[in-house]
Order: sequence, then structure tokens, then C-alpha cells
Amino acid sequence: MLNWIEGPIWVALGVVISLLSYRTGTGSLSEPGPGFVALASGIFMIVIGSIRSIAGRGASRQKAEDPGESPLRKTAVRPSYRLVYTLVLLVLYALLLNSIGYVITTFLVMFGLFFDPEKRRFVVPFFASLVSVAVTYTLFEIWLKTQLPRGFFPWW
Repeated sequence: MLNWIEGPIWVALGVVISLLSYRTGTGSLSEPGPGFVALASGIFMIVIGSIRSIAGRGASRQKAEDPGESPLRKTAVRPSYRLVYTLVLLVLYALLLNSIGYVITTFLVMFGLFFDPEKRRFVVPFFASLVSVAVTYTLFEIWLKTQLPRGFFPWW
């Protein structure tokens, strides 16, 4: 059931993000505004959702023509809980970023994205999250001198 609705959901999310980012102000290519990256992301989501919708229609027609399910199709089924888990992490990230701060919130979200509950290994996701935060913090805060949300640590 998720396959036929996945494309339109991405298109709808892309439209909402694009409209909200346009209201924020997109600026121009030479002087981007605060909504420029969000607008680009929204347009990208609309394109991906449209492609997914078109591909989903072709797959549903093929399935209607061929009642036997191929072994490849059986192994390609994705658990929908991973999609919901990722969306919940991203919503929590957006809600907690200003109050907790960039470093801690990004570390926790990246750890949640890198962690695989089936393998139950903590070392690799921990260090991957640590490297992600260190690289992005160095890039944006130190090199580009962009202020990231401090949260309850004013010295960060």
C-alpha cells in the first residue's frame, strides 16, 4: 500500500517546504536568502516524488499484468518502520535544535540514523556521529563563521 502513496507524499511535502521557504525569502543565486536552500530542497523533493509516482504507476501496471511475484520483488520490500523512524528523528531534530543546541542535537540524531538495531553495534555509529558533528561544526562555525544554535551551552 505504501508504494502507490509514497510519491504523492514526497510531492506534497516538497510543495509545502517550497511555499514556506518562498515566504521566508529566497534571495538570488548571487545573494541567497534564508529560504534558498529550503526552496532547492523542496523542488528536489517534488522532482523525486514525481519520478517515484511515475515509476510506481508502471510497477502497479506490471504487477496487474503479471500475477506471479518475482523473488527480487519479495526481497526488495522495505520495512515501513524505518521510514517512520527517520521522519520522527528529523522532526525531533527540528524541534530540539534551538533549545538543546547544534552539537548535542546533531550528534544524537546522527547516532540514531547511523545505528542499526539488527547489528547492535555502538562503536561505529558513535564515531561516525562524532566525526559528522566535528566536520560540520568546523566547516560552518570556524571556517565560514556561521553561528549555529548554541542551546543551553552559551560558550559553544
